[in-house]
Amino acid sequence: MLELKLADYKAEKQPDWCPGCGDYGILSALQMALFELKRDPSQTAVFSGIGCSAKTPHYLNVYGIHTLHGRVLPVAQGAKLANPHLTVVA
Repeated sequence: MLELKLADYKAEKQPDWCPGCGDYGILSALQMALFELKRDPSQTAVFSGIGCSAKTPHYLNVYGIHTLHGRVLPVAQGAKLANPHLTVVA
């Protein structure tokens, strides 16, 4: 089992959302959840669509895919079908 730290889920790139934006809390909660569940960052993928929250995968040290509007779930489902061991967040 990997010895992971919370910092292992944080990317070098820092969010540039507006001050007070709720996306900061969502990002922190997602990082904490992945850490507490001991998900291997190299076996985790986060998928996003449009809007400011769509940049979330950019701020995580996991695989991330920024998809087209309305295509998040089909792309995430395809990734899970291709790699059943992958932890998928969409």
